[in-house]
Amino acid sequence: MRRYLRIWRIFFTHSLIQDLEYRLNWWMNAFNTLLFLGSSALVLWVVFTQADAIGGWTFDQALTLLGVYLLIEGVTVVFLVPNLNRVPQYVRKGELDYLLLKPIAARFIVSTRYASVWWVPQLGLALAVILVGMARQGTLTAGHLGLLALMLVAAIGTLYAVWFALTTTAFWFVKVDNVSELFTAFFAAGRFPVSAYPGWVRALLTFVVPVAFLTTVPAEAAAGRLTWAWGLGAVGVAALLLALSQALWRYALANYTSASS
Repeated sequence: MRRYLRIWRIFFTHSLIQDLEYRLNWWMNAFNTLLFLGSSALVLWVVFTQADAIGGWTFDQALTLLGVYLLIEGVTVVFLVPNLNRVPQYVRKGELDYLLLKPIAARFIVSTRYASVWWVPQLGLALAVILVGMARQGTLTAGHLGLLALMLVAAIGTLYAVWFALTTTAFWFVKVDNVSELFTAFFAAGRFPVSAYPGWVRALLTFVVPVAFLTTVPAEAAAGRLTWAWGLGAVGVAALLLALSQALWRYALANYTSASS
């Protein structure tokens, strides 16, 4: 584990050095995030001027949910998109052959080699929104922070597993970009509590596309309204999907025929 952490640090440092050559992008992305945050908060404020709650959520709870959404989205654009979107290219051009010859796990390389450091400001702003929302609710305590951290880890694990499984289908399909874009479209629904949607949409966003476990469940942990059933369910879903994505990856590698052969 220590060896892999050292390698990841080298990867991240290399990406940081590359991205710092274009520092204006860092400030532009920070500005874009502020605009998105401001517009989203304005939408929430307008909605809550017409209603006291949305799906049983107050304004402060919905604000915390918005912070969680921004944080998960930030993890996506900083770590997942730069790496997993390259997997189809590795397979199509035969570049995966060289990665398989490395003395470390190929899945680790394709998952961590790059990072879009430009989007790191979004992570900081999202965390600030979450803390402000928790402070306004009176839930900014060590216990709630610890439970929130656990649910965020489970959410990121779930997101990574789903995205990795979708990109792994590149071993059999030429184009998988549309699949990931479809998942991104569903993920946009996570800006609002799942309970605010009709019953069939709630079922879709929970059991088919696990958006509820990505944003709503961590936000419930931050708001002090998370039940043990949902908390354990979030951890179980993450563990199951990670195991299934690993099984799919192993099966794909076992049936992989190099594009260069």
